[in-house]
Amino acid sequence: EEGSFHRPMSGMTTGSVSGIPYTLAPRPNFFLFGDSITQAGSKVDPLGWVLLLADEYLAVNRCAEISNRGFAGYNSRWGLLILPQLIKEHGPVAPSLATVFFGANDACREGARQHVPLGEYEENLRGIVGMMREAWPGVVVVLITPPPIDKEAWDAFKGQDGERCMESAGAYAAACKGVAEEA
Repeated sequence: EEGSFHRPMSGMTTGSVSGIPYTLAPRPNFFLFGDSITQAGSKVDPLGWVLLLADEYLAVNRCAEISNRGFAGYNSRWGLLILPQLIKEHGPVAPSLATVFFGANDACREGARQHVPLGEYEENLRGIVGMMREAWPGVVVVLITPPPIDKEAWDAFKGQDGERCMESAGAYAAACKGVAEEA
């Protein structure tokens, strides 16, 4: 029948248009969660890592649904608090891949509003990964370490002195890697 379709097992959709049969596999679904680095990853510039991921995936597999849930200024503590609502909003289709990209704000100097102590940061990452795996069995969770800091460039950009440093960023990156190796 013209323009008909049905859903056989495994989520595939088959049908025909103008007598030409087709089969469509469900699109892979990626859930990207993090701070402003994730949020800004959708910008069209050399740092737009979300767009680069989408472009690379499209080149190989033709399509993917990408949910960018980046929140400027957030740290892992605040991310852990909002994740239950984001999972609910994501709907019934579980992502095949979820990224977690927190740590740049957590690693601020002690006393800064966004700072999260290193041990709490590790526990927050474990909580985020656990919550994702409980909500979405089978999801692949990728933890992304916070990036290195160019202190002089950061201070010049923000007009601040001493809020971010390479040593702290390195410690949080190592902690993120450690949590990833546990999982």
